[in-house]
Amino acid sequence: MGFLANVSRRGQRWPAFTIRGWGFLAASIALFVLAPMLGQREIAFAASASLALPLLALLLVSVRRPKLTVVRRFSPETANAGAECEVSLSVQNWGIATTPAALWHDEAASPLISSPTDTLPPLPAFRSLETGTPRVTTARYLIESPRRGQHEVGPLWIRFSDPFGLATRRFAVGGTDVLTVTPDVETLSRGSFRLPSGDGQSMQSRRPSASGEQDVIARKYQTGDSIRRVHWPATARHSELMVRQDDQHTDHEAVIVLDNRLESFAHDRRGRAGETQSEAFEWAVSMSVSIGMHLLGEGYRTVFVESADPAAPHSGERSAGEPAELLLRGARARLGAGHLPLAVRDIVADAGHGSGELPPLFAVLGDVDAESLDALSRAATASSSALAFIVHDVPPTSQELAPEWARRLREHLMRAGWTARLVSPVDTPSSAWEPDTARLAR
Repeated sequence: MGFLANVSRRGQRWPAFTIRGWGFLAASIALFVLAPMLGQREIAFAASASLALPLLALLLVSVRRPKLTVVRRFSPETANAGAECEVSLSVQNWGIATTPAALWHDEAASPLISSPTDTLPPLPAFRSLETGTPRVTTARYLIESPRRGQHEVGPLWIRFSDPFGLATRRFAVGGTDVLTVTPDVETLSRGSFRLPSGDGQSMQSRRPSASGEQDVIARKYQTGDSIRRVHWPATARHSELMVRQDDQHTDHEAVIVLDNRLESFAHDRRGRAGETQSEAFEWAVSMSVSIGMHLLGEGYRTVFVESADPAAPHSGERSAGEPAELLLRGARARLGAGHLPLAVRDIVADAGHGSGELPPLFAVLGDVDAESLDALSRAATASSSALAFIVHDVPPTSQELAPEWARRLREHLMRAGWTARLVSPVDTPSSAWEPDTARLAR
């Protein structure tokens, strides 16, 4: 990805003296004071020369108008939270004069850190009769992305000075690019992925085959299996009751609800006005995307719903059928004003129409209000199983030591048919997932 632009006029800074330039000015003033006291006209001439040199240097950097462009690329184009990303800057000089050596640094918005200052070698002049485009000079540096999101990088700042180093001027070259940083995703347990459906059957791990056809594997009947799952040809062959173990489809869907309401994470918001940051919400994003990646690996199409999404529940962007789409949704997730969509139940019901089975429902929640709780309660009736993670900012040593609102929400959800667990940012998504998977498998 990149951005091509000329030197921005708004990015130009007024020329200024360097320390050496200020030293020449101070020396000239001192000489002007000493000249009449000592009665030496030669000193006045020296003072005039000392004053003229930095003024000429200031004029030189003022009239210099370098015609530069820059293309910025990221490798990889989408970075992972906590990992380093290489930034490549391709700089070209479209002017008819060679630029002198200069200092440069690439600006970055918080939480990213701007690049260190480095030296840009002289850029050769552009000879249109000799070549179609100027020669490209490439500069590279590494940038660390400590937190997921979409962060601005740029513009490129270049600082020129005169040959004597008496005056300098700074230019902003190009604009900004957006570095997408995906959330931290953990691998969740796959071997015990068994979610009970509404009729008592067990939905086994589904992994679509290359052909997309059903690949049925029979196993012995177990207590709790639905009679509709009996595989009669296998039963006849083995002379004992056999059921379908793997019913591979490509149309199974699962629904994930990410609570991203400001009010839900008010207990864990920090930052200046207009800036919100919540460790609990960051954990919620990481957990929801980890669940989504796990489900995609199991053969499910994932419906990813953000509670404060103004387009929900009818937005076509709810689905995240590919890992890249899901990671991008996680990178873009923001705390915002809104409520859990009242049509969450309809979303869950729609997700089951394609396969004819009730889809599993997952929710990663903060402190939801009564209206949102009612929507979630009704949604549980349309799902095969409902699993909720209630995120709070107090790391408890036991479930009973969690905040009162979290314990109360857990009780309400469990009465509505959910399996709910209290978690905090000190838990890892994999450790939070495993106990609930075990409960659902029983």
